[in-house]
Amino acid sequence: MTTTEKALIWIYGVIVAIWPIRLIVLRFIAARIDWVSPSSPEYAGADPPLVTAILPAKDEEENILACLESLLGQSYPRLEVIVADDRGVDRTAAIARGVAERDPRARVLSITELPPGWTGKTHALHRAAPLAGGSWLWFIDADTRHHPRSLSVMMELARVHEASLVSLLPEQRLETFWERIVQPIAGVTLMQSFPTGRIHDPRSACAFANGQFILIERSAYESAGGHQAVRDRFVEDIALATRVKRLDRPIRLAFCRGLVDCRMYSTLGQLVRGWSRILYDALDRDGWRLFLKLLDPIIFCQSGHVALAASLALLAWNPSNDFARILLLLATIHHILMYFVFRQVHAISSPRKGPAAWFPLGNLIVVVILARALASTFTGRVAWRGDLYGPQGASLEENQGS
Repeated sequence: MTTTEKALIWIYGVIVAIWPIRLIVLRFIAARIDWVSPSSPEYAGADPPLVTAILPAKDEEENILACLESLLGQSYPRLEVIVADDRGVDRTAAIARGVAERDPRARVLSITELPPGWTGKTHALHRAAPLAGGSWLWFIDADTRHHPRSLSVMMELARVHEASLVSLLPEQRLETFWERIVQPIAGVTLMQSFPTGRIHDPRSACAFANGQFILIERSAYESAGGHQAVRDRFVEDIALATRVKRLDRPIRLAFCRGLVDCRMYSTLGQLVRGWSRILYDALDRDGWRLFLKLLDPIIFCQSGHVALAASLALLAWNPSNDFARILLLLATIHHILMYFVFRQVHAISSPRKGPAAWFPLGNLIVVVILARALASTFTGRVAWRGDLYGPQGASLEENQGS
């Protein structure tokens, strides 16, 4: 082998050697995650506080009924529900009002405009929060479904840990091929920047919450400035959690099995647009952070596919090429290790067995997602749920994104 070939083998060997470490770290983290389930302890406090669930909904007629029924079926004894219908044009508000007529615990707030400088969801939550009677606010998304014990279990988690904010990462309902191969990898790409150990550590500034399920003490919410303080954010959940933690209020994040599930996106286009928006804002719209995040899958994953293709091409040209043989061996080991890592990622994201063998395609799509998020740092433009947002705030232009 030439000196260049030897150098390439050493560099690629170091890349491959990273993957056993990643597998060990991932299993270490998975073993120390707070897991909750329907069998977890329910709220054991003497006097359960009133909780107000606030559900922002924009054109959610396919989801709203099932979500509301799961909320109103909670075993927790003191609950009210506010649906914030955000400029909807479908039957969401009518369905919600039908539920409210049958159950006095539910009511509907209709929102008809979006002021400049606000994102739609933050404005809807901001408008609904003052109407809440609860000392705890429960922010949830319309694509979630809740086991009857979910609120009681999470209120107990907050009580035990004396947390002012608790959040949950639901199971993902992965119903299409694209969801099954992209969603787990996109999720772990986000969570790499928010390790749970640092989230729970009061000495760390790292904070995280998932807007699909946030329980927060009203006093902490108001002291943190509420949604007005994060009005221009696309992932207002992380920004709100950061403000709560700065108040020296404990926060807690849990994963679940059988307690809450959700379906974030159903098509490949929605996955790419949605996750681009999430990663763009979660990494503070910072071009350098997104660029470094983009380098990770290119260097540590795509290099394996390039090495495999190159080694096979070289061996087809010259079967006795020692460089190609070693490269093929390393590429094979690389792919085996990546498979086991991504199989673990799939197992954490959803209890169903996902097509982990398709990780090369899923990872390539995540590269596209990150590149799209990086591009947003130059344009400042984001399309989200029918609105086009720019650096100066919200525009009411219509678009096809969601």
